[in-house]
Amino acid sequence: MSRNLPEGWQSGKFGAFITLQRGFDLPVQHRKPGTFHVVASNGRIDTHMEPKVAGPAVVTGRSGTLGKVFYLADGCWPLNTTLYVKDFHGNDPKFVAWFLTHFQLERFGTGTGVPTLNRNVVHDVDVIFPPLHEQRRIAEILSSVDDAIAATRAVIEQTRKVKQGVLERLLTKGIGHTRFKQTEIGEIPEGWEVVRVEDIAASIDSGWSPDCEKVPAREGEWGILKTSAVVWEGYQPYENKSLPSYLKERPELQVKAGDVLVTRAGPVERTGVVALVRSTPQKLMLSDKIIRIRSKTHLCAPGFLALWLSSSRAQSEIIRKKSGMAQSQTNISQKALRELYIPLPPLEEQEHIVTTVQTLEESFHAQDTELRALIENKSALMSDLLTGRKRVTDALPMAAE
Repeated sequence: MSRNLPEGWQSGKFGAFITLQRGFDLPVQHRKPGTFHVVASNGRIDTHMEPKVAGPAVVTGRSGTLGKVFYLADGCWPLNTTLYVKDFHGNDPKFVAWFLTHFQLERFGTGTGVPTLNRNVVHDVDVIFPPLHEQRRIAEILSSVDDAIAATRAVIEQTRKVKQGVLERLLTKGIGHTRFKQTEIGEIPEGWEVVRVEDIAASIDSGWSPDCEKVPAREGEWGILKTSAVVWEGYQPYENKSLPSYLKERPELQVKAGDVLVTRAGPVERTGVVALVRSTPQKLMLSDKIIRIRSKTHLCAPGFLALWLSSSRAQSEIIRKKSGMAQSQTNISQKALRELYIPLPPLEEQEHIVTTVQTLEESFHAQDTELRALIENKSALMSDLLTGRKRVTDALPMAAE
């Protein structure tokens, strides 16, 4: 190990740098609400009036959920399903939390039922640690990236709420209307109609379910969409299975631009999910668990149909029409979708509504791309900084002493 040891770092057994200790019992009936967190293996679950471990505290799972690491500046009460750092041996607590996160404690779990972490096994593993000043700089750099991730997530959540609010208003109030009327689906502008989905649909159908290869179709080959291709974030064409060469394709089932896809069957949270196909880059066919709606485009814009089916009003009706086990597999039939009511503004207003929402979606996707980049950057930084491959003095921000 010494041959690869970064200059100034120390090598030794895990237990020489970090001593882990099992947490403590605290039955629910003995807890008294306060300002200190009660921590289980999967995180904070309650509060108590006093800490069992003074801050700063670092806690991880011992039994059940392994691998999550929690840093608590003000102390806490770690339960007996956890391990906490009893002795930091002079190391920086925040750095220790980052080190344990990167160390992937879950790989030391044993047991076929409830996984358990034996601290004595972990204590005997060889590790390397940087000097204290470098620990603090590493912790500060990684914490700053974490703060940026949290801030970006907050912006994304706010954008999501704004988008949903704008969508619901546009689908009930329209653009620039002052006179409204009561209908089967509630109040809508006077100039709008209420029709059923079948009235504006050119076709409503679903696909087939042949035995397919497990790998996605290659470019130019035919494939079958998986239900995971239809998600709230949008159509995901790469989620498909390759059609075996001995089966003949069915071009009438090919998914094309303008198709509105709805998941027909699956777990309760995956049934009734809606996505609009914006382009036709591959030869992909419907599966029997996806319903395709093609609208009469002179009456209803595909994007408007997709927005309505995604709205809270339409989803409430879809949920009501689902069949099957509420907590397991559920189904939504073509008949149920055909009978759904939909408000119908003039086509020009439909397009205006779609464009307005699409602008918000583009902002959301840009923020999501930024978030993914930050998360990838954090992962790369953790790998480089916590192994000494990159030193904080080498082209990286310097933390204040």
